[in-house]
Amino acid sequence: MMPAMLGLACACVPLGTGAPRHYLAISHSALNRVSFFDLDSRKVVGALPAQKLPHDLLLSGDQRTLYVVNTGAQCITTYHLDSPELWRRARAFIRHNQAAPLPPTGYLNPDPVQTLPAAVAEFHLTDPTFPESVGVVHARVHAEAHHACFDCHARSHGGKPFGPVFAEGGRGIVLVHLAYRNIVVLDAATLAVRRRIPLEMSQELMPVEVWLQPRTDVAFVSCRNRIGLSRPGQILVVDLSTGHTLKAIPAGIYPWHLLPDSTGRRLFVNNFQSSRISVVDVARRAIVDSFTVQNGPSTMLLTSGGRRLYVSCFYTHRLLVVNLVSHSVEHSIPVGGNPTSLLLRVDGRRLDVLCGGESEIDSIDLRSNTVVERWPLPSGAYAFLPVDGDRSGRWPARATPPASNPKGETP
Repeated sequence: MMPAMLGLACACVPLGTGAPRHYLAISHSALNRVSFFDLDSRKVVGALPAQKLPHDLLLSGDQRTLYVVNTGAQCITTYHLDSPELWRRARAFIRHNQAAPLPPTGYLNPDPVQTLPAAVAEFHLTDPTFPESVGVVHARVHAEAHHACFDCHARSHGGKPFGPVFAEGGRGIVLVHLAYRNIVVLDAATLAVRRRIPLEMSQELMPVEVWLQPRTDVAFVSCRNRIGLSRPGQILVVDLSTGHTLKAIPAGIYPWHLLPDSTGRRLFVNNFQSSRISVVDVARRAIVDSFTVQNGPSTMLLTSGGRRLYVSCFYTHRLLVVNLVSHSVEHSIPVGGNPTSLLLRVDGRRLDVLCGGESEIDSIDLRSNTVVERWPLPSGAYAFLPVDGDRSGRWPARATPPASNPKGETP
């Protein structure tokens, strides 16, 4: 996913709601939870239930709505961050949360998120079409009409939504379905499905993330092979107006994120299983350069000048600082296990790294290139997004949440 820039001049969440002044919204795929980390007090101050396998996050331009993509429930949950009731429940939930037993296999059992009132959270399927394989089960429990899928479902069912991005100035959301092999365009306000675009691709490949070329109807889609096969993937160039594939670019093993430079003329693509970063020329629709990093490059973040690239390496537990002029690794900084999301403070002196292995945030001093603080989180932390509640600009200007699970469909 490309860097999410905080709009510091927007109408942000009012402090009268009880929200922290500056905080991170964090998805926890192992817990089916969303937590809120107060950046001033450096601790988790609230949590709420989510649907099954919450992964990717989006934040509306006015910072009032948090979109959480639940890959295992085939839905998006929207949390209303300007609701005082949300913050009352989030603080109570973190104090009194008890793990609920798993429902019996074959029965639909409401996830706790359904107990939240509509003023706090709502959920919508990213594709309301039933797979044939689950039609009988739904009919048996009279669940033909639904808005989300719950924990009783086997992991093989459903579309598995990944990699959401905003489109049309925030009026639309575009994502891919890994299992359905399609692109879906949603209305950001209602989450109604506007379009389904089947992808012309081999059945051995699955889409992971989409990048929209500005001021065009063209999308670049990273597509990977099945986990463990160690076969090259592709980057599809798709005309969204016609649904046709304009070009299939050969890629490395498990191409994942599509990070544009400041001009939008080049894309950096991390090949998760081949330890290389590819560089795509957008106009030529071809890979024109590449360089080696370490095993499992998971997320990338460009510095404001575009001369350096920060790369979190999932398997070597390192944060790399790569010089894009020389293609050399200037610094290899040890961090916690399985690092993913990156967040750069506006003063450029600190870089925060989400480490899912220990489920903590490691804060790196970029002058000494060492971890100087570690902040614990509930287990299973997957991705975060910053929210600047008082528009001070004190907290990060740039962040990169991951757009899909590096380990595959399940955490």
